[in-house]
Amino acid sequence: MFKLITYFKSRSKKLGVRCYQNNLPTAHATSSPGKSDGSRGRFGFVGCDMGDQNMWRPRPRQLHINRFPSSKADSKAILERGDWVMDEGPTLRWGIAPVSLMADDFAAALSVLPEQHHRIVSCVAAYQSHALAFAERHQVENVYTSFEDLAKCPNVDVVYISPLNPQHSELCHLMLNHDKHVLCEKPLCMTEEQVTKLLEKARARGLFLMEGMWPRCVPAYHYLRHQILRNRLGEIKQVHCTLGLPVSQGRLGLYGGVTNDFGVYGMQLALWVFREVPRCLKVSGRVNSEHVDVSADIELCFTRGKRALIEVSSEKKLSNQAVIQGKDGSIKMNNYWCPTRLITEEVDYEFPLPGGDQMPPTHYHNRLGMCYEAEEVRNCILKGSTESDDFSHKESLLLANLMDTIHAELGVGEFANRNEVSDLQKQIENVQDIVKDPEELASETCRVVEDVSMGGSLEINRQEVKDQVKGH
Repeated sequence: MFKLITYFKSRSKKLGVRCYQNNLPTAHATSSPGKSDGSRGRFGFVGCDMGDQNMWRPRPRQLHINRFPSSKADSKAILERGDWVMDEGPTLRWGIAPVSLMADDFAAALSVLPEQHHRIVSCVAAYQSHALAFAERHQVENVYTSFEDLAKCPNVDVVYISPLNPQHSELCHLMLNHDKHVLCEKPLCMTEEQVTKLLEKARARGLFLMEGMWPRCVPAYHYLRHQILRNRLGEIKQVHCTLGLPVSQGRLGLYGGVTNDFGVYGMQLALWVFREVPRCLKVSGRVNSEHVDVSADIELCFTRGKRALIEVSSEKKLSNQAVIQGKDGSIKMNNYWCPTRLITEEVDYEFPLPGGDQMPPTHYHNRLGMCYEAEEVRNCILKGSTESDDFSHKESLLLANLMDTIHAELGVGEFANRNEVSDLQKQIENVQDIVKDPEELASETCRVVEDVSMGGSLEINRQEVKDQVKGH
């Protein structure tokens, strides 16, 4: 038995392994040996069922190596047909607002890119010691303790914004007001109204603005989209995502709740897969005493019976994976907010992070993948674009609208104290209990319906109705 297992392990390293250099997002996958490109076996949730014998078979792998040019002669790199094409573009000068763990990971991601492409020239932190420490680690020239001072810095082209979620809107406005391009961590703002105003300002000033939905930029996402467009999975019927990690209630409140922090990843994946606006949204969840959502089950309904099921929790760890289920097959993504592997029954597609093992670990999982997002920002700015096709302004607005709807349904934050919307039929029945005269009943019913159509309150003053009846 030991020899048999050893034999399988040795074969799995040799069977079906193919290496592509800079072949994304247009790489052509080949099927595993013994199967033609058009034939397919049974697809399922790979590795979910311990009784599934398929998971013990040697699995062919396809390895995609995504190397960035490092030569000083490579002043710009654009991924075109799988190759890096050089031109003489300027260096993008970054400001970091503020210094944070995410900013530290972003700086690490920039370090795997050519120095001629990106350079951090300014940073800001509330404590000068923190800013100086960051500047020393990443060779930053200008150090500030005021956001406005960084916004006024003439050497900064674009600002990476990563404070607590409720501060995103204010900082974005500040940087745009000083003619700085902006890459802001998700969520862009806390409400749809805030997002609308911010997008209007960016367009009016002709500045680039992008919500930092960096998974959209990584090769795994582009390859997933490529497989869907080639109809490799048949018609996509369902996207199922789970993301759960224990988070302290205090920290969760600072982040704006679990749907703001975790839920957006599943929703953006659903929008990436289906490429349409949901027809309806259903949500249930739990809100704590501070009116912060701690868990949620979200269902997005699309045309032709397609749907996305998204489960998020700040109270327990979940499987933290996404399964895209089509009529003819499925793809599973572990850590779908930062994937380096796509899993099917026939083959695994691997997308190693740039930098290799020599890079120090990041604070957050797989954050070196933000280098793809940084390159997308640079390419858009050099082309004169005010938004990215990977995650457009319309999608930021749609996502904000969905978040507002979820928060309203759950009673989160400002929606916690909203007046309950009364049921029209119930109000009419209440009138029927009070008013016995048929003519008066018809009149009073019309008044209730009119209040609804005019947007007025449906609350009925029973004493007022009784007084009116006595008067007649």
